[in-house]
Amino acid sequence: MQKKGKFIVFEGIDGCGKSTQIWKLARYISDLSKYNHLIITRNPYKTREIRQILRQDEPPETQAEKLAELFIQDRKEHIDELILPHLEKGHYVICDRYKHSTIAYQSTQGLSIEKLSKLQEDMPVPDAVFLIDTPAEIAAERMKKDSRDEQKFEANLNFQKKVRQKYLELAKLFPNKIFIVDGTKSVEEISTEIKKICEKLNI
Repeated sequence: MQKKGKFIVFEGIDGCGKSTQIWKLARYISDLSKYNHLIITRNPYKTREIRQILRQDEPPETQAEKLAELFIQDRKEHIDELILPHLEKGHYVICDRYKHSTIAYQSTQGLSIEKLSKLQEDMPVPDAVFLIDTPAEIAAERMKKDSRDEQKFEANLNFQKKVRQKYLELAKLFPNKIFIVDGTKSVEEISTEIKKICEKLNI
């Protein structure tokens, strides 16, 4: 009987440090056994229109309905074409953002959490969601150091603060699946905490 795959998601505001932790966890899982096959992927999956909208020089509160629609459709394709096929093969799937990001960001834009949750309720449930919780000011400084080209969400500090609060609200709604990790700790401290949680969950 083939082992069921494991679905792990990383969430957090832009600049929170999740990309670093994704690669560290991937290396850890890979080193545990040569039989551990894994894939790292991200949202959005392939819809270019999303990236075009995010690059527009407009207030981040604009085009909430359009972005939600595009993200959810893109995510459905992502699930069907990549996530489910790999899980069915018994692989690990580590995803940079998932449906929680659409709920957090588009609810900050003005849509209801309930509506956004309902539109995505039939999507696969991750085995674990790691929310790297980092204050918006610290995340913004990190992005400046990395010399990243900011998209409209990233460039607005007040908007990022609101998104962070939405993520924390979500964690209260789903306490058994969303694990809040302090993003102000050192890279190694965060990595160790994530590994310990994975061990407890038998991931």
